Amino acid sequence: MIEPGKVVLVNLGVSIQLPKNVGGFVLPRSGLASKHLISPINTPGLIDPGYTGELMVPLMNYSDVQYKVNKHERIAQLVTIATGEIKFEIVDNLDVSERSDRGFGSTGKN
Repeated sequence: MIEPGKVVLVNLGVSIQLPKNVGGFVLPRSGLASKHLISPINTPGLIDPGYTGELMVPLMNYSDVQYKVNKHERIAQLVTIATGEIKFEIVDNLDVSERSDRGFGSTGKN
């Protein structure tokens, strides 16, 4: 049971092993969110390729009524993304772009 305004860590009872260079992103189920105001609190949640423990989803009840999570209920969805390998390089300067370092909201039109 998830009380209004509370978070419950839901154990899924399953473990996975992602391939090297693949990340797993845990996303909300739109029906659960729109009908019951229940959603993972850290969206998206990231599953690292090296993690092989049981999958868990921290669900938040944004409604004002209790919600019971039923066995086999679909509470989240997993999307996998191939990440490839990235090598970082230390540089003195970065390329100038249209946005550069103007911060949050700088791509919107005024």
